[in-house]
Amino acid sequence: MVSTLIIVIGAVLSLFLVWEILRSGMPEIRSLDDWERKKHEVDLVALRILLEPSEERFLRESLSPVHFRRLQRARCRVALRVLELVEDNAAMLIKLGHLARVGANPALAKQADELISRALRLRVDLLFVQAYLWLKWFFPGWMISVPALEMPYEELLGYLSQIRQQRQWDIQRKPVPT
Repeated sequence: MVSTLIIVIGAVLSLFLVWEILRSGMPEIRSLDDWERKKHEVDLVALRILLEPSEERFLRESLSPVHFRRLQRARCRVALRVLELVEDNAAMLIKLGHLARVGANPALAKQADELISRALRLRVDLLFVQAYLWLKWFFPGWMISVPALEMPYEELLGYLSQIRQQRQWDIQRKPVPT
């Protein structure tokens, strides 16, 4: 009975995870110009400071417990909002990757596949970091460290830049109809 319950809970959590990663509701992206207009500007340096354990230790030692908890909750809210923006951008990059694959040459298709897989991996990682931040928000006095998040966000933007350059080359290479 207990093992059945564990399996059912695991299945429900797995379905939720898949739904959370693949859900839509993002702005419609049809081109690189759409991306430029709709992307969110994200300050990754500020996010790293918000998640830095040494910063948290400094604040814990410098502030009274009441002020620390209040500030810690505010820091968690800001970090969660920044992670939401990163998650939205990753979803848009997945859509751009799918668009880049349409009619693409093999080199561009490979870059687009890499963009898609890394953006999906980032979205999965973000779910775990968000769960830790919610725990820190509910229990600000706990000494839980947010798991190290490898932020491949800059790498994703690098792949997008390569795709953009490849697309420009393909457009210039096509013969002009006369």
